[in-house]
Amino acid sequence: MPSADVGKVPLRCTHCGREVRETVHTRSSYRVDYYALHTGEVEPVLVARREEADVATTVCRILRPYEVFTCVDCYAQPWVREEREHLFRPELGAGAPEAS
Repeated sequence: MPSADVGKVPLRCTHCGREVRETVHTRSSYRVDYYALHTGEVEPVLVARREEADVATTVCRILRPYEVFTCVDCYAQPWVREEREHLFRPELGAGAPEAS
């Protein structure tokens, strides 16, 4: 019987390169070995609602997707969390006006 893992490329931490394992669930707990961030270059796009054609919502359309996998060891580092936040919300990075 073929295994589901045959031909599967192992995930690696983007920061340190360590191979990461899937989350393990038990009856009373779970163990997380990595966090995934789906990000990339985006552009704002106006989308009209079907019900109300004159009401539009701005959404971000992803142009170049980029996945960041962070092992739990790297996630413990403050600079890694800052980097992930910048990748997720680049508008909050350097040069952006500060909220008051």
